Amino acid sequence: MTNLMLLPDGMRRWSQKQGISLQDSYAAMTDKLGEFTVWAREEGFSTLYITVSSVANYSRSETAVATAMNAFNEVIRRCHDGLNFNFSGTLDVVPDPWLTELEALREKSDKASDFTLHYILGMSLSHEIISIFDKFNGKVDTLTEEMIAENAYVPEPVDYLIRPGGHVRMSSFYPLMSPFAEMYFCPTLLNDMTRADFDAALADLRGRDRRYGVYPT
Repeated sequence: MTNLMLLPDGMRRWSQKQGISLQDSYAAMTDKLGEFTVWAREEGFSTLYITVSSVANYSRSETAVATAMNAFNEVIRRCHDGLNFNFSGTLDVVPDPWLTELEALREKSDKASDFTLHYILGMSLSHEIISIFDKFNGKVDTLTEEMIAENAYVPEPVDYLIRPGGHVRMSSFYPLMSPFAEMYFCPTLLNDMTRADFDAALADLRGRDRRYGVYPT
């Protein structure tokens, strides 16, 4: 089964476009992520990875961080009992109240579910690589790809990646062990995405000839 990664983007721009507060924009994001989770599940994905934040995002004001984290946590409050929930990342940068709640919601989620919603918090390739190096430094003779994969923020190669919002860049959100991820950059802001936008993204991604670095036969 394939998996999908979503890079949420555009909440500040959407709040300005709508003439509403950033808090209201994030509240709308909560609703949209709920929809997106349903869409991904209906399309047969085994895992939906959502990039909640980068390490740099936690340098924002305490109010801005709390607004964003509350919105992301609210998604899990609503759906944890109907799916398996997990998370990973640079967790030492995540404020304790939000991380503690996510830990509790993970424990209460449906471990027997055939669908997993997985948050990545505090994404940073440099932090990720350093943490893996520190874990094994002086303890193993040879560091293998399997060891790296087992300790990466995203534990399996990502098949498809969708970034809404119009920015054609990764912004520190690239999954380490996914060199062949197919990417789709949607011009629509996340909160404006419809099922038709999602279907168009999937049609593009699924229609590609994935060669994984080899010549076609």
